[in-house]
Amino acid sequence: MPTRAPETVGRGARALYAVTLDLTGEGVLVVGAGAVALRKLRGLPRGVGPVRVVAPEAAPGVRAWIRGRRAEFLERPFRPSDVAGARLVFCCASDPAVNARAAKAARRRGAWVCDASETGGGDFAVPATLRAGGLHLTLSTEGASPAAAAALKKLFAARLEASDLQWLLAELGRLRPALKASPARKAALLERLEHAHAFEAALKPRTPARRERLRRLLRP
Repeated sequence: MPTRAPETVGRGARALYAVTLDLTGEGVLVVGAGAVALRKLRGLPRGVGPVRVVAPEAAPGVRAWIRGRRAEFLERPFRPSDVAGARLVFCCASDPAVNARAAKAARRRGAWVCDASETGGGDFAVPATLRAGGLHLTLSTEGASPAAAAALKKLFAARLEASDLQWLLAELGRLRPALKASPARKAALLERLEHAHAFEAALKPRTPARRERLRRLLRP
C-alpha cells in the first residue's frame, strides 16, 4: 500500500499545533524576573510545581507572586544546572545571551522552551488565555500581534460577562451526571439546544426573558 508523502510547510512557516498541557506537579523554571516573567508566572495554573525563578534581581510584582505561591527564588545569575527537574522553561531575561544559554541547557535535558527574546525561537508560545466559568479560551495571532490578542481577550471577556454563556455551561455541568446515565436524554437535550440555537442566544446580552427561554430548554 503506497504511503502518503509528508506535508511540508513553506520556508519560514512553522507547523504550529494548539494543545492544552496537563502540568499537574510538573516543574517550571523562569529565567528572569521582570515584567515579561511576571506575565508568564501569572499564567501558570494552580497545581503546577515546583516553580523556580532565577535572576540577579526581581521586580516587586514578581517577588509578590513568589511569596504568594511559595515559589523558589534563586537571586543570582542563571546556571545551566537550574533547569534540572523542569518540564517547561521560560527564558525571560533582558539579556538575549542569557536566554540562549538557558534554552540550550533546557533542550539538553528534554525540557520545552519558551524564549521571550526571540519571536518564534522557542518550542512553544503562550497565547492570551481567558477563563470564564467552565470555559477556557486561548487566543493566538501566531506572533503577528500579541497586542491584538490581548485586545481580543478583553473584548471577549466583556461579552461573556454580559451574556448567559457561563450560566448555561454551569447548568450543563450540573446536569452532566444525569445525562451520562441517560444517553437518550442527552441526545434529546443536545438536539433541542442545537435546534433552538441556544449557544448563539446565550452569547447575546443577558435578559430575564432569554434566561427563562434557556432554562426551559434544559428541562426534560
